[in-house]
This record gives sequence, structure tokens and C-alpha cells, in this order.
Amino acid sequence: MESRLPLANKRIVITRSKEQAVDFSNRIEQLGGAVITVPLIQFSFPKEVDILENELAANVQNADVIVFTSVNGVDFFQKLYNGKMNAQIAAVGTKTRKALQNIGLETTMMPNFFTAEHLVETLKEHVPLHKSILLIQGNLARPVLREQLQSLGYNVKQMIVYENKVDEQGVEALEQLKKDSVDMITFTSPSTVHSFLSRINQNEVNAKVAVIGPITKNAAEKAGLSVHVCPPEDYTTDGLIREIVAYYYKEEN
Repeated sequence: MESRLPLANKRIVITRSKEQAVDFSNRIEQLGGAVITVPLIQFSFPKEVDILENELAANVQNADVIVFTSVNGVDFFQKLYNGKMNAQIAAVGTKTRKALQNIGLETTMMPNFFTAEHLVETLKEHVPLHKSILLIQGNLARPVLREQLQSLGYNVKQMIVYENKVDEQGVEALEQLKKDSVDMITFTSPSTVHSFLSRINQNEVNAKVAVIGPITKNAAEKAGLSVHVCPPEDYTTDGLIREIVAYYYKEEN
């Protein structure tokens, strides 16, 4: 007799962008889950590409350390800049480090816990205070990284290389979601939480809630959602999937 897959018969909603949902969706399906993709956000350049290219080139040349806080930041950075870099590279976590590796950039600093607060501690430990730090971020990035680094005395420059926008296709999918029965809804950023709850009443979908980490958990709980699954330390989709599997294992045994 074949062993039962851990997510068999579970209908799980993914709310991240279409591009980012592919690997996440495949992993859940491999574990037996049925995926409902509701892409609530999409990403684009915040201004004309030629202006961004010139700004980024100047900022890169003046930076001692370049900090990447998301895979999206790496993707848009690559589209805008392909010149030489003498700066050290810092990444917020393993997924971002892998994305940097894929474009030929070696990460020299990464925190053990994948949050902005822990990244500040890592930078403070390895980077002298007089150095210049360039943050590669999106328009909804929390200000905590920039503010804490500036308060320590670093010369900090923030470069917004992408912006979050509402995905209208996801809005249509949300309407269908109201009619469907689902077991769990996953959120991988505060922006997915806010987009979801701006278009649907939390009482309209009776499902468990899974979040990727403490920042997203805080956003969900502040918005009135009860969070059932949150990785204790590995704030990646891999960590989230492991916790979802563990949650259903405990529930059924």
C-alpha cells in the first residue's frame, strides 16, 4: 500500500505573485496538496528604466556594502545593472543569497535569522561605522533597516528598484475563493495580507492561516486574523511548507 502524502486532500491558497508562486505551488502539489493560486500583487519598475539605471550605477560605485532584502530586489537589480562591483554583498536570507549566486554575486554577510533586525546586527558586527551602505529594496520595505543603520552612524542610501501593485487577476480569483472551500491560506509578506483583507472580509473564508515569518504574522494578527502556522526560525517558503506539514500531522495524529 502506498503511503499517504502529507498534504493529501488539502486545498491550499497561495497569495504571492504569479512568478513567485510557481516553485511554492509545485512543492505543495508534490506533497499531495491542491493549490489555488490567488496572485494579489505584481511587481514593476517604479519609474523610467533609464533613470533608474543611471541612479543605480552611481549608487553602486559609491557603496562599500550593498544590501539585498528580497529575491525581487535581486531580480530587478539584475535588470538595471550589469557593471563592475567592488562592494561587499549582504543578503537577508538563504533565498536572497541563492538569487545573488545565480547572477554571479557572492554574499559575504547574512544573518542567522532572516529579518531586518538581525541583518542590522550582522552588519554592525562586520562593517565599520564610517562605511557607505546601499539598500536595494521595494517601495513597501519596512523602514527599520534604514533607520537603525542611520542611527548607528552609517552613511545609508536606499534605492527603490521595484514597486508592489495590485494584480487585478488576483482580485477576480478572490471572488471565486468566497464560493470555494479551502483548508489553508498562505501569506508570504505583509502586502499580501493587506491586499487580501482590502478585498475580502476575513469572515467570508473559513480557513486556517499560515504565514512565512514574524513580520507577516504581526501584520495578519493586527488585521484581525488568527495565525495557525508560522515557522519558528526558517522564514522561507521551504520553512513554511515544513510547518504546514507538521501542523496537519499533529492535527491528524
